[in-house]
Amino acid sequence: MKKLYVCLSLILLFVLYSCTPGEESSNKVLPQTLKEAVILYNQKLSTLIDTENQIKKSDSISLRFYNDKPYDPDDMIPRDTYLEVYNQQKDNSNHVNLTEYLLQYKRLLDDINILLESYGIDEVEVNLEINFNGNQSLEAYVYLSRDNGIVVKFDSETMFTNKPVFHGIKIGYENEVFFVKKFSHYKESDVYDYFEFLENMSLIQIKYRDENNYRYQYRNQVDNELFEVYHATNNNNAPADYKLMWFNPKTNIRTIYSGGYDPIRHFELFNEKTSIFSYTDRLNDEISLRFQLLEASGWDYAYLDSNAHRNEGVYNNGVMLFDNVSYRQFNVDLNIKLKFANVGIILDIKKDELTNEILSLEAYQMNFNHPEITTDYITLTMNNLHEESKHLAVYRGINFYSGNIRETLYNEMDDDLKEIND
Repeated sequence: MKKLYVCLSLILLFVLYSCTPGEESSNKVLPQTLKEAVILYNQKLSTLIDTENQIKKSDSISLRFYNDKPYDPDDMIPRDTYLEVYNQQKDNSNHVNLTEYLLQYKRLLDDINILLESYGIDEVEVNLEINFNGNQSLEAYVYLSRDNGIVVKFDSETMFTNKPVFHGIKIGYENEVFFVKKFSHYKESDVYDYFEFLENMSLIQIKYRDENNYRYQYRNQVDNELFEVYHATNNNNAPADYKLMWFNPKTNIRTIYSGGYDPIRHFELFNEKTSIFSYTDRLNDEISLRFQLLEASGWDYAYLDSNAHRNEGVYNNGVMLFDNVSYRQFNVDLNIKLKFANVGIILDIKKDELTNEILSLEAYQMNFNHPEITTDYITLTMNNLHEESKHLAVYRGINFYSGNIRETLYNEMDDDLKEIND
C-alpha cells in the first residue's frame, strides 16, 4: 500500500484542474482539484437549491389603475389562438435537476481516480492551505476514503458573525450512483446542516437545531416528488411555525399546511404544462382561487394586454364573463415564439360563499374541464395530507415525526463527514 502525504502534494499542487476534456487525464492532479471543490462548495452550494415555490401572503386589491392605452381590436385574441400555443407548451412543472451543474464534481472524481490509479496510489492523506482571493485562508484535511470517495474537511467561520463552523464534503459512488454530500456543524449554536445529492435519484436537505427547530426536504429527481416538513419556535411566546408540504406526482397535486405566524392551507393542481388551479385558505374568512382559463370552455376571446386594461378579461359572444370588481388579478400572456400562453384569473371570495358551481366556473357561464375538483375533494385531500405523506418523512431510518432526530441523524450520517475528533 502506498501513501501520499504533504511532500508529494506540494509537487502536485502546481498543476491546475483546468485542462480541456480532450487533454490527457495525467495532466490533472489532486490537490488543486480538491481546492476547487472546497471553494465551490463553500461559496456556491447554498445557491444551488431552489428549495421550493413558497406561497407568499398578498392582500386583496380593491382598486385598479388601468393604463391609458386605447382599445385595440387586434388585442382581442380568439381562444383557439391561445390554445394552439398552449397545447405546444413545454413542460413548466416543478422539476429540480441539478445533475448538469454537479457533473463537474463527477468528472473531478473520475479524473482523480484515474490519476491515482496511474500513480499506483490507493491511499491519500493531505493537509493544505487554501486562500480565498487573499482575504481569507483555511486549512483543509483531504483524503481518499475506503470506499474511494474524496473527502474534504475544514473549519471556517460564518460570514457576518464569525462563529466557528465545521464542513465535511464527500464526493463518490454509492452502489454505482454518483453522490455529493456536505455536512456542516455550526458549533456555537449547535446546528446541523446536511445536503445530499444522488445523481438522477434524489436530493436531500436537512437543517436541525433541536426537536422543535428543524427542516427536512426531499426531492425525487425521477418523478419530481417533493416533500418538506418544517418546525420553528421563537423566544416571543408566539405560536410555533409549522409547515408540511407535498407534491404528489401520482395526482399532480401540491398540498401545503402551515401553522403559526402565517397559517395557510393550499391545494394546487398541475398538468404537464403548468399550474392550472389553486385554492388558498389563510384560515380566515377569505379564500383565493386561481384558474387557468385555457383549461375551461365557454369563452371565445380574451383581451391581450401586458398591463391592466379596462377591457382585460374573457368574453363570450362579446359579453365580458367577469365584471371588473369580481377578481383580484387577471394575467393574459401569449408568446408564440417561446410557445407560452396563459389566461389566468385570481378570485377572492368569502369562505362561506364557496360552492361547486364556482369551482366548476358554472357560476361564470363557463365550464372548467376538471370536474374532480369539488369542495369535498379539496377538504379530503387537505385532511389526509399528513397521513398519506408520512412515509416520506423517513430518511435512511430517521423518522422526522419520531421526536428523536438528533441522535439518529448523527449516527446514520456517513462517518467520513463527521468532525475529525469524533
